[in-house]
Amino acid sequence: MLLARCPLSAAPVSVAIVERGRFVREVFALGELQAVRTTAIVAPTDVPRSQTIAELVADGSRVEKGQPVVVFDASSAAEQLADGRADRQTAENKISQTRAKGKKTRQDLTLDRQRASEDLERAEDVAPTEEGIFSRHQIIESQVDRTLLDRKVAIATRKLETSASLNQADLSLGVIERGKADLKIRQAEAALQSLRVVAPHDGLLLLARRRGEVMSVGQEVYPGQKIAEIPDLSELEARVYVLEADAGGLAAGRTARVAVEGKPGSAYAAHVSRVDALAKPRDRRSPVKYFEVLLAFDDKKQGAALKLGQKVRARIVLEEIDDVLTVPRGALVDRDGRRMVYRMEGGRFHPVEVDVGALSAGRVVIKSGLASGDRVALRDPTRSLAEILRSREGAAGASGTEENH
Repeated sequence: MLLARCPLSAAPVSVAIVERGRFVREVFALGELQAVRTTAIVAPTDVPRSQTIAELVADGSRVEKGQPVVVFDASSAAEQLADGRADRQTAENKISQTRAKGKKTRQDLTLDRQRASEDLERAEDVAPTEEGIFSRHQIIESQVDRTLLDRKVAIATRKLETSASLNQADLSLGVIERGKADLKIRQAEAALQSLRVVAPHDGLLLLARRRGEVMSVGQEVYPGQKIAEIPDLSELEARVYVLEADAGGLAAGRTARVAVEGKPGSAYAAHVSRVDALAKPRDRRSPVKYFEVLLAFDDKKQGAALKLGQKVRARIVLEEIDDVLTVPRGALVDRDGRRMVYRMEGGRFHPVEVDVGALSAGRVVIKSGLASGDRVALRDPTRSLAEILRSREGAAGASGTEENH
């Protein structure tokens, strides 16, 4: 970098020489190390109701295979079991009473129909039918009596059929109630058998967090809800967050370097293995959105030597272009909607309009307008440093006012 004095200003102006080389656009992101594979410990799915945690292993504890990790409160399941058994006994009593009542009603109605049939048979046997022997009044009266007896038989038959249907409906309701009670009993027994959740293998237990706080005794959990996890510490990855505004070009396969907190000077080669489809706020109180990015270490052994939860700072390469002309970002000046730089010619700075390509935080690719070896000013040489600072302060103040509004 050279210093030159602009004839228009007494303040010296730094000068950079335009060179052809490689352009790299990077983004920095913060995060932490996590396990690539974890075994989730969830509330039993065969218990279709919430359960209350009665005992819980401390967060970060070492556990062995088969060791109880969480124990649920048994009181509600025991109460449900007692209620289910009581409901089943009530349903059984109802079924027995319905059967007994139906049997007695069927016997009574069958007897009534039998009596009516016998009365009808007797009436038909002795019915006066000869007009020469019996009066017309006797014959008509006998016909009326037989008709009434026939209807009595029909009514008794219908009563018997209706009573059987009603009795069957009552029995079906009782069976349904008994089935509901059996279901309640099975659920309670399943809950009692699932009161203890054990570790599936050895490892470090990490409790799940809900609203920023770890699971604790007394909390209710629902079927399938995650309670804890046991990470596989043999392979770690970095989970970092990239600002939505800086994520242009971010994609799986991009190379990265990961620096781990507590290991100064160390940098591990990695690559982007996954990028979230949508940017999300990390804090409910802030609208700023980030993309969650997973970085896989190129050397798995190096990743295994690190510790779970360590803070990391990653540098992700978003764009690489070989053999291009670049200038420092400060050399670019916007003038009336045109992109310009000030090139030194004959000891003086002359404005040159340029065609700009890719940009990074520090450098700009120049497609046309400059050549290798040109010397350009690193700021607008027609303005003093004081003017530039005042304009920047004014822009910052205006931006702050807009935000406040």
